[in-house]
Amino acid sequence: MFSWLLRMPDINVRAGQIFPGLLFCGALGAIATAMAAWGGSGVVWALLLGIAIASVRAPAARWIAGIDFASRHILRLGVALLGLQISAAAFHVLSLTSVAVLAINVAAVLLAGVLLGPIIGIDRRLSLVLAAAVAICGASAAAAFALVLLPDEAGRRDVGLTIGLVSLLSMSAMLLYAPIAQLMKLDPGGAGFLLGGSIHEVAHAVAAGYSIDQATGDIATMTKLMRVALLAPALLLTAWTQNVAEESSSVPRPPWFLICFALFALANIAGLVPRVVSDIAAPSSRFCLVMAMAAIGLMLPWRSLTTYGWRPLAMLLALTGLLFALAAAYVLISGL
Repeated sequence: MFSWLLRMPDINVRAGQIFPGLLFCGALGAIATAMAAWGGSGVVWALLLGIAIASVRAPAARWIAGIDFASRHILRLGVALLGLQISAAAFHVLSLTSVAVLAINVAAVLLAGVLLGPIIGIDRRLSLVLAAAVAICGASAAAAFALVLLPDEAGRRDVGLTIGLVSLLSMSAMLLYAPIAQLMKLDPGGAGFLLGGSIHEVAHAVAAGYSIDQATGDIATMTKLMRVALLAPALLLTAWTQNVAEESSSVPRPPWFLICFALFALANIAGLVPRVVSDIAAPSSRFCLVMAMAAIGLMLPWRSLTTYGWRPLAMLLALTGLLFALAAAYVLISGL
């Protein structure tokens, strides 16, 4: 995979040109990760650090190649490595009906995003990025969808701010949903499904589940990872429907990071990936995303951040409420 990464046609600079900026983004990523250990989200801290530095002084020219590399290819690598978190355990813990409900909920939130976007004045492609962040796996889904749907400079700004907002919403959900599940007097199966089926980020869903008890944490983790597994089919279907809506005759080619995500997931489900590799993949994927957010922050036109507006936040809140309602309704109706 790494040789494929280095042969990509848009990478035409030598490693020596990439290294300074890449090292700088890595340093900011390490600082952001350390700050997150004291509170908050690493991706949010990384984005804020990048914006703060860029607002004082633009990155030196010799750093630009590495920063650009991190904002594009390290981001893709982080999404690809996410596939190694998918295991067969989720299929053993969840019933076929629960898996089907998760898929329906993802589709419903994506559809709601498409329908709600024009009503409140948001571009259809950004609407899909926002909806994917809520429906599937927070920052990772927003990054994956944006890489396909928002490849331009404005898209880089939008994905950076979207990831920051959805990470903050996910932290809020982690703190709020666990007490709600306890007030609803749900058993571990119901509480785990509710938390894993509605909280945006993997880490926050896992933390919320284990804050109740071991059994709830196990089910919340498996439920959340099943949502993550839906990333590849959801993005491929979305890309295809976009081509149909735009009356394009070309068949969308799956991006390399999505192919790697699917292959990694299949290999892990089949038991072909050593446990130590899959254990390393989770923090590695997260750190790649944090590095990429630092790079995006450094390259954001920070003076134009106000053009992002309040509408994306309103949509994220509305879709978050919808997903929670769908997950809660299934838990109450099915008696989990």
